[in-house]
Amino acid sequence: MPDPDNDTLPIRSGEFNCDRSMKQTTQCAVLTGSGRAAVAVVELWGPNAASTLTALFRPAGDAPLQPTQIRYGTWAAVGTSDGSELHSAQQHPGESIVVLPIAADRFEIHCHGGRAATQRVMDDLAAHGVVESASASGPVAADEDPLIVAAVEVLVACTTDRTAAIAMDQVRGALRDWRDQSIAALAVDDSQAALIANQAVEIAAAGRIGIRLSRPFDIVLAGPPNVGKSSLINAMVGYDRSITMDIAGTTRDVLDAETVFQGWPLRLRDTAGMHRSDEAIEQQGIERAIQAIRSADLVLHVSQPGIEFSSEILTDTINQLPHPVPVLDVLNKSDLGESTAKAAFKTVATSGQGVSELLAQIIARLLVDQPAAGSPVPINQRQLDWIRSIAALADDPSRMKRQLSAA
Repeated sequence: MPDPDNDTLPIRSGEFNCDRSMKQTTQCAVLTGSGRAAVAVVELWGPNAASTLTALFRPAGDAPLQPTQIRYGTWAAVGTSDGSELHSAQQHPGESIVVLPIAADRFEIHCHGGRAATQRVMDDLAAHGVVESASASGPVAADEDPLIVAAVEVLVACTTDRTAAIAMDQVRGALRDWRDQSIAALAVDDSQAALIANQAVEIAAAGRIGIRLSRPFDIVLAGPPNVGKSSLINAMVGYDRSITMDIAGTTRDVLDAETVFQGWPLRLRDTAGMHRSDEAIEQQGIERAIQAIRSADLVLHVSQPGIEFSSEILTDTINQLPHPVPVLDVLNKSDLGESTAKAAFKTVATSGQGVSELLAQIIARLLVDQPAAGSPVPINQRQLDWIRSIAALADDPSRMKRQLSAA
């Protein structure tokens, strides 16, 4: 740990031959890979990092920047360190960004992942005397550990700040550090295997979210025909993605619409009404609906007063799944009459009644195992399988040591 009274940067591996003056130079580096991406991360560090950020960043609120506290705001460069004008508001309007203070003299700037947005941040920093570095100051720098490399790949593909924050924790070494600490603990005391296995169980639970950071959760709306599934999709995304008519069977295929709610990307899937039918095209639509349910992260079982969740096909499909999928009963058109389905979530898609609350309930059901900030999280299927194998080795410390080293 660096000395809190020492405002110089600590000497890191690979820096021993650098000119000492660089330790007192404010620097920046792009942490994420090149190419188009939804989120890019620029690290800023050094003695003038805080004052430079103050000149370029307009936070949404007056509270001071505090380490580990995410702050939203606008990147609105208006001048250089010598007081000359850098951009005019007309030529370069401010862009929404997120700043994460790591320490008093080190910050992460999260911006749009396009080349132009990233380059603007780098150009503005350069205009304030910040020197671009070939590598970052933190654990990302030249780190070839496979856990870090995989995390960087996922970070580049993240589409929201919330998912990028989890990936960034792994880039900083959250999962790697847990592995290294576990190996060190077992080297001293084999009895630590039980504790490590319990920790691995918790980490594996967070992996259900971790492996979905770079792609949205699949939410499938299923149920009988003409209960307003398409209207509900339109209400949730805020535009007319699906065609709606008061005729059963209007939806014949699976239609997708993507949205973001509370920082989490969702793919809403509108499916054909599930019922017994001899009509060939309807049968194909129902079969595609069944396939969508089999790969869903959550199913909204949509019905309306008078029908009361009577879709036998849907019930049979869910019961035959090899893995449990959460199901949320939604009573749409709830303004049409009373219902005996007391536990159902009530909505009126045409007026928007209950839609925001439904989205909040979807997030709550999906993110039961949401990891705390800084927690170790597996971010691909290989890492998740690895963590699960460690969780099963509480009674075999020797094998656990080998498995931990196999990441």
